[in-house]
Amino acid sequence: MSTIVAEAPLGFRNTIRTIIVVIGILIVVMWAVLAVSLVTSRQSELVGASSEGRNLTIAFREEIATILRGVEGTTNLIADKMRRDRGNFDLYAWGQESVLVSPAIARAVIVSPDGKLKSATAEAHPGVIDLSDRDYFRIQQDGKFHGLYIGQPITGRILNIPVLPISRRVDADDGSFLGVVVILVSPSALTTLHKSIDLGPHGVMSLTGLDDVVRARFSADSPDGIEGIGTSIAGGPRPSVIPEGAEGWFVRDSVIDGVSRLFAYARVGSYPLVVNVGLDLDRELAAWRSLALMVIATKICATLLLIGLAAYLIREIRIRAANETALAHERTKLREINLALTESTKRAAAANLAKSQFLANMSHELRTPLNAILGFSEMLTAGISGRLNSHQQGYVENIHEGGGLLLRVINDLLDLAQIDAGKLKLRDEEGVDLGPIANACIALVKEQANVGGIGLALAIEDRIPLLVADPTRLTQILLNLLSNAVKFTDPGGTVALAIRRAEDGGVALEVRDTGQGMTKAEIEIALQPFGQVDSRLSRRHNGTGLGLPLARSLAEQHGGSLDIASEKGNGTTVTVTLPAARILADTAASVVVHEAA
Repeated sequence: MSTIVAEAPLGFRNTIRTIIVVIGILIVVMWAVLAVSLVTSRQSELVGASSEGRNLTIAFREEIATILRGVEGTTNLIADKMRRDRGNFDLYAWGQESVLVSPAIARAVIVSPDGKLKSATAEAHPGVIDLSDRDYFRIQQDGKFHGLYIGQPITGRILNIPVLPISRRVDADDGSFLGVVVILVSPSALTTLHKSIDLGPHGVMSLTGLDDVVRARFSADSPDGIEGIGTSIAGGPRPSVIPEGAEGWFVRDSVIDGVSRLFAYARVGSYPLVVNVGLDLDRELAAWRSLALMVIATKICATLLLIGLAAYLIREIRIRAANETALAHERTKLREINLALTESTKRAAAANLAKSQFLANMSHELRTPLNAILGFSEMLTAGISGRLNSHQQGYVENIHEGGGLLLRVINDLLDLAQIDAGKLKLRDEEGVDLGPIANACIALVKEQANVGGIGLALAIEDRIPLLVADPTRLTQILLNLLSNAVKFTDPGGTVALAIRRAEDGGVALEVRDTGQGMTKAEIEIALQPFGQVDSRLSRRHNGTGLGLPLARSLAEQHGGSLDIASEKGNGTTVTVTLPAARILADTAASVVVHEAA
């Protein structure tokens, strides 16, 4: 792109830089807004999914808490009977007469102080089985641990199936060690919640200890809760310390099967257990991904269109620049002889006219793709292709606003080109009343002025005559002047439009502001096409520099003139004078409007 700019003459170089900067800024802003919107909407989807996961963890936690309270009640009951019988309680006989409190209890056993199996609910004489190496016995042996110990999953030596051991030390009233009560709980009996809800093909429910080891894990592939038990899930975003009553959520890839999930977790009361519900991240973000792909595709199309348009304009400018360079070189050579100079002048004039005619004739080709952008974005906004959510609505409005801005710039360029080529024809009407036109223009810039904290005023002299003029072009003149005045006026300032009789018998349209003002040199720049008083890339005000030149050209098309009176720091007054020849004889506007905004 820098090579393209370097090859063109200085004037065209500035035009190319302007096009590149404008298109680049539009693209960067468009994609920056898209990125922020997508990140925000994704986070909103995750927060919504976490609420669903939290509701499931609450139900899961209550199931586990109910089972643990039943287990705790059973151990208390057995402990009382052991104290009464001095440790010789027959658990088998009691189990034949009684029903265990919780259906999740697969078996209850009593381990003697020396670690030998003493009694079990399922066998009258279980034989000699040494359990002294089991964690659930050793942690209770020295009496330092108090309460229920919920161990890691083991394969029972009696049941020969995976079970969750829950143990409690039993002491006599005199403090002597009577043994350990062990309740063996089947993981598959811990919950039925996973059978009554749809977690999807990759959703999971798991129970882990504070040591981050899985006690049970339920999924579509493992409804019995056996898959992954005994696996450590330590590390990652889940907190290493989870106090009583704590709950939360995080996103991570599963240690067991590698699936990305959103995990909601909650501590089970004061027990050293945590319930977890993992929702498939792909399933939860499916709607967001569809939206993101659609919006990104739209942005890509818009970006390619803008880049294509910029490339097309730069190509045409390069052709024009090459033509101008060749003509300038030819004129220099042909100055040596008078005949050659005349011929060169004619050729240069013909080339310049061809350039202007080319731009004037390109109206359809330039406007058609932009009208397509505006039309399709309006269809999306109106909901013709389906209802949009708030994020989609914002994206489409951004596209529509950017396309409209670019279309207005192109329209101004084409108007100037048509004037230069002599193709712009005024559509004069008789009896044009300046009052409604002025009021309409004030209304159109009112919102812009309100945003900038700028006051508007309108004053129309009594009995202003009706005109023979093009009302559309008069509106265009006033809008350009009012928009410029509002743009360059600081908050708290005012912009005033006055319509009065001119000294030469014509009509004067005067726009006065309290803005920044200009020096004489800056006025000269402002009246040139693409002229920017502040040409820095970091300038405060956006614009192409076409407003004043176009307004002056349209005024001159009406046989009038445009004059600027300004002083740096003391505001600017722009006066458009329409000649007396434009006045409809013996007429005046029937209603005079004086309005201040």
